[in-house]
Amino acid sequence: MKVNLRERILEEKKYWEKAKLEELWNSLVHGQEERVRGTLLYFSTSELFRKRFDYLEKKYMGKALKSDEVDRIVLFRFLLNLVLDLRTFPAERKLLSILGEEGIQSSAQRALQSLETLMDAFPEEATVFSEEIKKTIRARLKAEGISDEGELSRMVDALWGKRIREYIENLVHESSKSNLRSAARSSLGGSLHTEIGNDYADFLDSMIRIGGTFATTNPVLIKLAWDINPSYWNQRVDQVICGSYSKKKLASLVEGSKEDLSDAIERINALVTTSVVEKNCRLLRPIFLWSEGKQGYVSLQVNPKAHSDSERMVKEAVFIYKELEKRLGGVPNVVIKVPSTAAGLEAAKKLTSKGIGVTVTLTFSLFQCIPFAEVLQGGNALVSYIAIMNGRLAFPVRDELKAKGVAGGIEAARWAGVEVARKAAYRLYSAREKGGLGVDPAKVKIMIASLRIYDDWIPDISELWGIPLITIFPNVRRAYDAHPRPLVIDALHGKTPDKDIELLLNSEIFRQAWWVPENGSMGKPERVLTLEKRDTEAVAAWKPVQETLTQFIGMYQEMSQMVRERMLRLVKE
Repeated sequence: MKVNLRERILEEKKYWEKAKLEELWNSLVHGQEERVRGTLLYFSTSELFRKRFDYLEKKYMGKALKSDEVDRIVLFRFLLNLVLDLRTFPAERKLLSILGEEGIQSSAQRALQSLETLMDAFPEEATVFSEEIKKTIRARLKAEGISDEGELSRMVDALWGKRIREYIENLVHESSKSNLRSAARSSLGGSLHTEIGNDYADFLDSMIRIGGTFATTNPVLIKLAWDINPSYWNQRVDQVICGSYSKKKLASLVEGSKEDLSDAIERINALVTTSVVEKNCRLLRPIFLWSEGKQGYVSLQVNPKAHSDSERMVKEAVFIYKELEKRLGGVPNVVIKVPSTAAGLEAAKKLTSKGIGVTVTLTFSLFQCIPFAEVLQGGNALVSYIAIMNGRLAFPVRDELKAKGVAGGIEAARWAGVEVARKAAYRLYSAREKGGLGVDPAKVKIMIASLRIYDDWIPDISELWGIPLITIFPNVRRAYDAHPRPLVIDALHGKTPDKDIELLLNSEIFRQAWWVPENGSMGKPERVLTLEKRDTEAVAAWKPVQETLTQFIGMYQEMSQMVRERMLRLVKE
């Protein structure tokens, strides 16, 4: 299975490398602009890039001006994104070494001139496109934590400027000063061993432009994005509903049994999530193929209500995987989320035996990381992830220490996720003769998620450079890039202050997360939890797991209610 996956990925990569000129144009005509950009940037020699670029330029400057063969807004979007790709991090992965800085800048300038010419020639479409961009800017800024309407309007106007050229310059400047882009450059050069990812259902393109190679997409994150940009998501959800049910069938579901309606809503949730995942998979697919399956994944969560049912998780995961395989036309660059529970462990073993990678979520402890690492290392998936949810551990530890009146406990709690992640990385990746498991960090990647901002300190990033992956929410990304920060490439191997560990050990929650048998009596929790089935209820009741799972299920149910309201509205229209 493993060899077959690699062979299939290499076969698709070679297909993109040999893509014919007419095929690129047809892809663009059919709205697959991300595929065309990916082929230009990742699968071209210098000669082939120039040949492809010249051909496409001749086609779109001819066809777009003389016929309606191509949707001009799709073409505007392609040219805008191509200019941004050429002037931000994507060009650094391969193109810089074969074209040089002068060649890249010349191509970017030509694409920009084409974009301006076409927008001037078709002012009505240009106005629609410009308004689309402004709405996207507003939604992104809201996701990044800007909530004041007056400030939002000022920032949108400032970022957009007066013309598309000024907007591009502003985005390029924003990218050039990013601390995360500097980290991505170090990773590309081999001195840093950390990928960065987008912990959100939208705006993946912004993360890719500063070096991102991963995305988390699930119903909870879609619901958050839906709250921020309701008009956009209402339209997307309506499209999925209308594509799944006739108006007559929709009416019968709304007026029928609660069970049938509930099943239909769950189906719509899954289809909406799959649709978003497919879009993000396509954005990351060039990186996935270019890296031969080592990077470029999208994480997808199955229904969180199935957290205790391994068979249901596996069934849903296999269905989604096969659906994406058909849509993408090859090995899906997707990993399926499973919970860090006994049922999740069983599901992970079954899925990875089939070559399907997983992301292990609801992870807060060594007692969860270690058994999952052993299962994932033995599976047939190319890559799997163990997501340690730092902030969702640190806050309950903080609350416990505060309740106990531990002086300095609130500050020490900020180290809780960092310390557990450092210890987990050592145990997983160290050689067996050094007390580790000898796990391959390219196959089983610890992922740091649920980051928190403490004033201006973001330890879940700054103290963990060197961990395989850090996935970052938009507001955290904005905060981390707010001003220059030092990059300590081996921060993962740093030492958490002894005084803070001493304070943390006053927390039963932290002891449970941190302790391993080799520690003996030091920090041993009152009851040692495991992923054995006998501890299933106790693990589910452990505060970090219980609080996070409750929130996930609650937000999933809120999204279900929102889907139900869209169904009712469509029936009435």
